Amino acid sequence: MYTAKEKKIIKLCMIVLALSIVMVYILLFQVKGKTLQRSQTDTNSWADIAISIQSGDQEQTLTPIYQGVQGTIESDTGLTTDNTQITTGLTVLPTSTGLSTSSTPATTISTAIPQTGSIQILSGTNVFYGTIDIIEKLGIKYQYALIDTWNTYFIYLGNPSYDFATIARQLKGNLYELKTEQEIAQNKLFGDKIVFINLPEYKDKEVIMLIYLKDKVRLVQMEYKAYHKSKAYLKSLFIQ
Repeated sequence: MYTAKEKKIIKLCMIVLALSIVMVYILLFQVKGKTLQRSQTDTNSWADIAISIQSGDQEQTLTPIYQGVQGTIESDTGLTTDNTQITTGLTVLPTSTGLSTSSTPATTISTAIPQTGSIQILSGTNVFYGTIDIIEKLGIKYQYALIDTWNTYFIYLGNPSYDFATIARQLKGNLYELKTEQEIAQNKLFGDKIVFINLPEYKDKEVIMLIYLKDKVRLVQMEYKAYHKSKAYLKSLFIQ
């Protein structure tokens, strides 16, 4: 049998044990509660992400869904209808690996790109956008330029009003014209009129000629060595 003092000690120990168990449970609930709250906060923060896509004057907002569906943002380049600006947009594509929010910033590039509908692509040529030495030399403007694999330039001038005779004289050169059908035929050329621009720095190197055809003018630049062999080729490009 326990004495009164021993009973009191045992009772006190039981109380201390019970309080300890209660404290342990309280601490466990607090830890789990914080974990659940953090998880819920993270989920809400992901759900708050919105992707805005700007297209002209319209803006579309996409909110990704993160329950088994992830996406990767990739750049999508489009050309505006006036063909003067290139704008980088955003496209969301599904993938099997996480969500990547990396994107290419929207950029705008102003350039003198002619409208596609106004360009007459000649067989075997491509549109050329670089600097053309003869254009810089003459100081004239053009609408578009084509180039073939032999580095022959076909520069469309439209219906210009330049005084090429004066320009040639200022560059210490001259013009040679083929005006009649007979002259043009004898030289195995084509068109309503052919004008050769003779400049000292291009002598025996390049042939520069203006081809007048149906009220339109094209400036053709080609290697001097290839000129005589290419007359039939040139005619086939313009005369269908």
